[in-house]
Amino acid sequence: MPMKFSKKLVAILVLIAFAVALIPFYSHAADFPVTVKDGKGYSITVKQKPQRILSLALQTDEILLNMVSSSRIVGLSIFADDKNNSNVVNLAKNVKGRYSSNDIEKIIAANPDLVIVPYYIDKSKYDLLKKGLKCPIYVSLNPNSIANIKQEIINLSKLTGEIQKGQALIKYMDDKINFVQKKVKYLRKKKYVLFYTYYFNSTYGKNTTQHEIAKYAGVINIAAVAGLKGWPTISKEQILEWDPDIIVIPSASYNPKKTSQQYVEEFKKDPAFKNLKAVKNNSVIILDDRHVQTVSHYIVEGIYDLAKAAYPYLFK
Repeated sequence: MPMKFSKKLVAILVLIAFAVALIPFYSHAADFPVTVKDGKGYSITVKQKPQRILSLALQTDEILLNMVSSSRIVGLSIFADDKNNSNVVNLAKNVKGRYSSNDIEKIIAANPDLVIVPYYIDKSKYDLLKKGLKCPIYVSLNPNSIANIKQEIINLSKLTGEIQKGQALIKYMDDKINFVQKKVKYLRKKKYVLFYTYYFNSTYGKNTTQHEIAKYAGVINIAAVAGLKGWPTISKEQILEWDPDIIVIPSASYNPKKTSQQYVEEFKKDPAFKNLKAVKNNSVIILDDRHVQTVSHYIVEGIYDLAKAAYPYLFK
């Protein structure tokens, strides 16, 4: 026997169906306004989903281009096209504008509705942007750790209304790190690594992303063991004293007359270094700067690269 519905019940069912259909719309709209704390500790509020985003740092270029449609980005940093350091050269081709924090008038003329500036921006430049722009300005976090990079992704995903894509980027990071961690988990003896930037005679100590890369890759940052922090210069005598198992040389030369590989050969042929373990074992290596120097989610590729170079037998 067919069921009979009163007109009142039918009307209620129709209203319920209509309300259910609107849930995606309202849940999406409910993402805004949104407020996050930026790298200066300021509370930044975005009232509606931004459609004209402008980024002035490579780290945020890389995150945004993997999270937001390029049609919503009106400008990227001048570093987005740097093949030595940028992981998003191809993705950046879909965005025309290129800017630095010196381009105050140009930035204002672009009419952005959200501007993202690097944590190291000069205060005078920040003040000029603050005065000239009508939109929110978000100062990036200091990305000196994996945790800070993840927090940056979370903040940008909220500001841009791309929560799920932000979560996907963090999952990608966690999956890659967990993969490497499982490989190196049962190492009885970890290798010591020295990151050596030959054109500055410098290395990376504690409070750097390179130190984080070493930690998650299952190697020991020898400069950090020596108590160094940040990006200190080092002497030949220190390198000889430390005698690391692996020495990592930058992949970018910035010298038109020499390649990075030529610098590696020079290092190995230096009489002072002939007895170093890294030289004897052919472990003076080049790792891709795009992975080792990045401070976006691509840092996990640097963790993988270093772990594989240190323990190739674990990654066969």
